[in-house]
Amino acid sequence: MPKLTIVTVTFNDLDGLKHTRASVLEAKGADLEHIIIDGGSTDGTADYLAELPCEVRWVSEKDRGPYDAMNKGAALARGEWVMFLNSGDTLAGQSVLGKLLAAADGSDAGLAYGDHFYKGRFRKAKSLESLHELLADGDVKGWLRGHPCHQAVIARRRLLLAMPFDLGFQIAADFHWMEKVRSAGEKSLKVDGPVCIYQPGGLSSRSFLRCTIEWWKVVKLAGGSSTRCKAFFLKSLRKHGRRKWRTALLGKIRGLLSL
Repeated sequence: MPKLTIVTVTFNDLDGLKHTRASVLEAKGADLEHIIIDGGSTDGTADYLAELPCEVRWVSEKDRGPYDAMNKGAALARGEWVMFLNSGDTLAGQSVLGKLLAAADGSDAGLAYGDHFYKGRFRKAKSLESLHELLADGDVKGWLRGHPCHQAVIARRRLLLAMPFDLGFQIAADFHWMEKVRSAGEKSLKVDGPVCIYQPGGLSSRSFLRCTIEWWKVVKLAGGSSTRCKAFFLKSLRKHGRRKWRTALLGKIRGLLSL
């Protein structure tokens, strides 16, 4: 059995999928398998998948979004550890998985993670406990900046099966999942160094309102529903909102913040 399963979720992004597949093939120092979950693409992805070696398992069918696809991948995984490296994302180096697995296997952690690159910039992740403390202090900006991206995380398969991603979230189910794991008392391990290069263009980049609402729900779950937290979200909406819908939008958000 492989030690690690890499799950790649894709939809109509054949070029990005090929880029990710090439990165996985270059990985060294890790016994791994690669599973690809396609949401029923119409850009030739299914034909490409059919030509892959038989050891690459894949599914091509309609789904309920990326987190539904990630749940499917976790259910199919055979590795003790699972990583979600989605279409267009790549590993930060050939040996990063070996380093991450070596640290994780020597611990009782339920998940391990490192840093990442986003839009060409290095992003250093903080420990989940220190992130929780930031929210307790009302520092949402620090929480967002220090939060690990799911592409830089490996999680024990048992956790993903016991606590699948909540499909009520379209954008922040990964943030929500990590908070659930922390709240459940599972240990996490932060390993220094970049693990992945995370590509922009996902749902969080395209739907500011949805993203803001879902982040707020996660912040509340983590106990960060302070006046300072609310002020951060309202200030962000004022800064980014367009004039023609800003007033109505702020009214809606104020209602959500009072829940």
